Amino acid sequence: MLSREAEWVWDSWYVVDGNELHAFYLMAPKSLGDSSLRHFDARVGHSVSLNGRDWKHLPDAFGPSENGFDNLAIWTGSVIKHDGLWHMFYTGVSRETRERVQAIGHATSTDLVTWERVTDEPILRADSRYGLLGNSHDGCEHFRDPWVFEHDGIWHMTITATTPDGWGTVALATSDDLYEWTLQAPLIHESKLRQMEVTEVANVDGQWQLVFCMTAPDVLREGAPAGFGTYSAPAQTPTGPYDLDNLSLFGENVYAGRIVKFNGEWLLLGFGGTGAEEDFSGVIVDAIPVEVSPRHNLQRIVA
Repeated sequence: MLSREAEWVWDSWYVVDGNELHAFYLMAPKSLGDSSLRHFDARVGHSVSLNGRDWKHLPDAFGPSENGFDNLAIWTGSVIKHDGLWHMFYTGVSRETRERVQAIGHATSTDLVTWERVTDEPILRADSRYGLLGNSHDGCEHFRDPWVFEHDGIWHMTITATTPDGWGTVALATSDDLYEWTLQAPLIHESKLRQMEVTEVANVDGQWQLVFCMTAPDVLREGAPAGFGTYSAPAQTPTGPYDLDNLSLFGENVYAGRIVKFNGEWLLLGFGGTGAEEDFSGVIVDAIPVEVSPRHNLQRIVA
């Protein structure tokens, strides 16, 4: 598993570079004493593995700015490579609005180790098609966890968001060049899910999957499995429609799970827990092999 002696580790994202699996993850010092305080002291750590189980820690990747929109903490993101340059898209929160407002930032690197902000301003914020600050549901502007991928020559970004009436949704933004982004309409309406966190879109052995995480109280959709962990829904295309009536809780007790193809296998990685703060593990579990089930969603491979 991926653990650190002096820091808690939770949400993570991954890239494969040659024979190495690079993990980027949120971390905060255990000296805070109370793990529930970690969200407001989060920065990005970096480790590398050859097998998804044993990890070597590298220098910290990225932290809050001095005075920008991300001057309190850095939250979940993703990393991709294009034309020899690595791009990290991340969530920033500020000291002024804390968790009530979230926005998307952009940094680049030539070596996956040293990162520089492209701009001190957010590249994307929520608009009126999404729940904004002061909304009647919970008053928060949920707009986080950017996941970036290319499809049909266009860059796409999925984002954790809510609709104005408080249902979890997947926001979509598109770009021709990774630098200028256009926010599109929500991909899901009336999900009957209170949140759909840490989205990922992947084509697993020919079947598109939407991967995200929830807790049991988030699940108000009739017939959907309710638990703490990572879910998948099969999709016709990477931008939907997503079959939310065919949800799979394939990563129970593995939260903020990501799937990554490494050494020929599809693997699930995320942090362990049950949803109760006292059960927060602060570590990323060993990689779990997964596959497409007969129902076209994801399942763990049972040895």
